[in-house]
Amino acid sequence: MTWIPDTNELAPGVSIERRSIFWAPLALAAMLRPAYGAVAAPPLDWDDFIRLCPADADAFARDASEIGQDAYLNRIAAWAVRLKAAPETKLGALQGLDPKVEFGPSFRGVPFAVIQWRMAPHAILPAHCHPQASVCTVGMEGEARLRHFEVHGPAPDYDSGAKTPFLMRETRSQIVAPLRISTLSSTRDNIHYFEAGDAGARGLDITTAYGGDGSFSFVAFQPDKPKDAGKQLYEAVWTGMQL
Repeated sequence: MTWIPDTNELAPGVSIERRSIFWAPLALAAMLRPAYGAVAAPPLDWDDFIRLCPADADAFARDASEIGQDAYLNRIAAWAVRLKAAPETKLGALQGLDPKVEFGPSFRGVPFAVIQWRMAPHAILPAHCHPQASVCTVGMEGEARLRHFEVHGPAPDYDSGAKTPFLMRETRSQIVAPLRISTLSSTRDNIHYFEAGDAGARGLDITTAYGGDGSFSFVAFQPDKPKDAGKQLYEAVWTGMQL
């Protein structure tokens, strides 16, 4: 905004000064709006997602700090919500689960891998951690309730083999449906638990490793029996990679 003085002499030695307001920024914005207005984000097929998203997200993946991981996950999510469909990937059933839960790799590259999953109606994928990793989960078909937890207080290492109980706190619970996103990082919400709805569910886990050997652990706990309901604390035990 600019003030432009406008001085008129009414009589010798007597004058009045008027000020006009020139809305330069607003005028400029109005002129630029047609050229720089909102741009629609079109849906993506799988080939376009794999071509565009890794290249765009790669620089963000190099920052493994807490803030850096969240910035990276948000970047990936912005691409993932545009997916029109999941690719046709051969899936294999996880042994020991009935109703059935199936997994298979849809993409392995840099900076992430994409694991596709499919759950039969009312199937449960037990709680498990993702050490030194971030995950962006996007729903593609059906619905699943996805609950997130964090270790609360002292606990044995997930790969220690110790059966010492520890506490974990529920940090988030949500429904993952088509093109709805849920994320976890190596420092927050790192344990998650899936329960499929009436029609089952299908989705993608876009997973990025920040070191480690890919190992993890399932977590045994009673989902409906918190030890402290007010604080959403559950008693839990690491059970290793086998169900």
